[in-house]
Amino acid sequence: MIRKMGGIQRNNNIPVLVNNGKIAIKDSDKAVMLVEAFVMVHSNDNISGNMRKYSEQKVRENAYIFVKKNPSGSLLDIEFTLYELKRALTGGKNTSPGKDDICYEMIKHLSDLSLSTILRLFNKIWETGNLPADWKHGVIVPIAKPGKDHSQPINYRPIALTSNLCKLMERMVMNRLTYVIESRGIFAAYQSGFRKGRNTMDSILCLEAEIRKAQINKEVLVGVFFSDVEKAYDMLWKEGLLIKLESLRIDGKMYNWILSFLFGRTIQVRVGTVFSKILPIENGTPQGSLSSPILFNLMINDIFHNVDRGIGRSLYADDGALWKRGRNVSIVEKKIQKAVNEVEKWTNGWGFRFSLAKTKVICFSKKKNNPSLNVKMYGCQLEQISVVRFLGMWMDSKLNFRFHIQKLIEKCKKGINVLRCLSGAEWGASCHALKRIYCAVIRSNIDYGCIVHSSANKTLLNKIEVIQNQALRICCGAFRSSPVASLQVEMGELPLQLRRFQLRLRYWCGVKGHLESHPVRLLLKDCWEYAYKEITSFGWVVRKEVNSLKMKDHDIAPSVAIPAIPPWLFPMPLINLQIHKVIKKQEMSLPTEIVVQQYISQEYYSVLQVFTDGSKEPESGRAAAAVYIPTFKIKMAKRLSDYVSVFTTELLAIILALQWIEEVQPARTVICTDSMAALSSLLSGKSEARQDLVLEVLQSLYRIRQLRIEVTFLWVPAHVGVDGNEEVDLLAKKALNHPQIEIKIALSEAEFKRLITLEANKKWQDIWNSGCKGRHLFQIQESVGKERKRYGNRKKDVILSRLRIGHSIESRSV
Repeated sequence: MIRKMGGIQRNNNIPVLVNNGKIAIKDSDKAVMLVEAFVMVHSNDNISGNMRKYSEQKVRENAYIFVKKNPSGSLLDIEFTLYELKRALTGGKNTSPGKDDICYEMIKHLSDLSLSTILRLFNKIWETGNLPADWKHGVIVPIAKPGKDHSQPINYRPIALTSNLCKLMERMVMNRLTYVIESRGIFAAYQSGFRKGRNTMDSILCLEAEIRKAQINKEVLVGVFFSDVEKAYDMLWKEGLLIKLESLRIDGKMYNWILSFLFGRTIQVRVGTVFSKILPIENGTPQGSLSSPILFNLMINDIFHNVDRGIGRSLYADDGALWKRGRNVSIVEKKIQKAVNEVEKWTNGWGFRFSLAKTKVICFSKKKNNPSLNVKMYGCQLEQISVVRFLGMWMDSKLNFRFHIQKLIEKCKKGINVLRCLSGAEWGASCHALKRIYCAVIRSNIDYGCIVHSSANKTLLNKIEVIQNQALRICCGAFRSSPVASLQVEMGELPLQLRRFQLRLRYWCGVKGHLESHPVRLLLKDCWEYAYKEITSFGWVVRKEVNSLKMKDHDIAPSVAIPAIPPWLFPMPLINLQIHKVIKKQEMSLPTEIVVQQYISQEYYSVLQVFTDGSKEPESGRAAAAVYIPTFKIKMAKRLSDYVSVFTTELLAIILALQWIEEVQPARTVICTDSMAALSSLLSGKSEARQDLVLEVLQSLYRIRQLRIEVTFLWVPAHVGVDGNEEVDLLAKKALNHPQIEIKIALSEAEFKRLITLEANKKWQDIWNSGCKGRHLFQIQESVGKERKRYGNRKKDVILSRLRIGHSIESRSV
């Protein structure tokens, strides 16, 4: 929209193409020229002579890699289930279809009978290890790269459209492979790319902490940054990947599927309505494929395996870094050179090559003049720089973040201009819409890396505060003279120092939920540098904040839950949601209580009924779960750990019921619950809030199913007078008053984040209460964190905001 306002229109038409003296005017000629250019990117001609000889020799030595494996007999080889298929469907996006024109939405709306037919196809492919040729074919839509000469075919980005059926099966296969990789601990601890629960901050914080320690110890830190692998995906050595899979003991049907998936691939280009000829792809993984990131991670996983343990390292996909600190620069340089030599040796052996133009060396220290370094790779000296961009953050040699904040402000000013284009005093977007744009375009940039650059001096951080103030002033239409504190309260936006406090603790919470092998866990442990000198770096600050808030007393649930039982063995939960439809059909001719009771007695008259419920007291944070079994007059009510969510209490109640069923072993049971959220999570097998508890329920169901016990879940409406439901609700509420916590449960990351948000708002409230500015608004609104009601009319909202803040045209004229 902003581009259109500026008169910039996007033209998707491909102009006349020129390549090696040939000119393509017609769409058919353009398509042929483009497909030939794209195929050349994957061509064996790009491989050096030495590498080609080496790879051919390796293939001869490992000729067995092309031979399909016999079934391994492991659990990985068993057939796919309908539950797996449905879980994969919920995780899929509505992407463009391939040549078969089958969309995701079409598959999602199929009946179970139709899905079973697709499942039989998938299992046949899984059994034979042969993918259909159409699934290995991609239709390429060329998209022009911005700022390039669009008459050259190499300046187009290939967007591959492949079969959605293939993507669906690919997701199912990769879900299994990911479980095997993570449960076996195959990925290196320092690899953060394409892994659930990991992000770029892991690598950045590890490096930043080492630089700070070097500064405290009056040392230098020499770092080498490998920012890009040349044609990483396009020229990935497929035979080498198969050798890696063999060495990792990934065999059987999984190996056969990957073998068929990688080889025999073809592409053609579509220009307008015209298709080019079909050409084969010689190297690389499929563009846009779900499996490409995982397979690439496996390929590059051991890149630093032979590097000395004393060398610091990080890896995010193909963005890597090595560093070493010490007082003697020449010794540090020699050790770094030795490490680079090992990396070079590895790349030569596996068909990779780092871009020399993007591989840099830098020396971090507090010295005025940093020493010159002579670090070589592929026989060329690496360029030494004073500022390096590492995973989106600019890090200068003294690590004062001056350059990074300067770049950040330049970027945010573009967002400020967007807000100005969309608003005026009497016209424009609503205040609410402008705030959403601020959060998406400006605050997101400020947030990224703020837990790292918060160690910058106050003068630099204040420049970022100015950006936030400008944005909030535009959003609500306030005058420049308006107090900053009033702007923040009026817009319901945290001050940036508290925002950094909040994000720092959120990140700490996520790291605490990981295993000890997580690289940032080391920063949370004691070291003498923390006591020697106080600085505002993450490792120094977060420990004090956690201790002051007594957050160490709380256990945190795993950030990435890995079940003991492979998830593809989980049975599909039997979930009945029909009561809602029955109530609608009755059109309230009968009371809801009677309708529900009749349905339960008719459908489950010979089935043991178990009622579950959870309860929470918002003010105190107390929580409880209860189970009631009317037939045996059994009542179980337990107080849970404080501050868990209602969703957690509902799942805990279901777990208690399943534990009783597993012990007593009744033939048929129906668990009645009023939590639609809990049942929806069980149906999808996923939960953003409590994946660990969902997996625990599914594991219990697996064990119960092995005992040939039938368990059904039934949704019943809450507080309508259903006897069993009312009784269990009362039990849960009474359990809130139990003097002791009877079941201690770890808080999830989401639950912990709520506590952090409450603490940040409390600090904000204290600042607002004790402040000397913004007292006019304080008389109107004493509490922070709440936005006032908006009217949607820009003029009215601006007038009201100015009056509330106390800086309006009338007040200025007085």
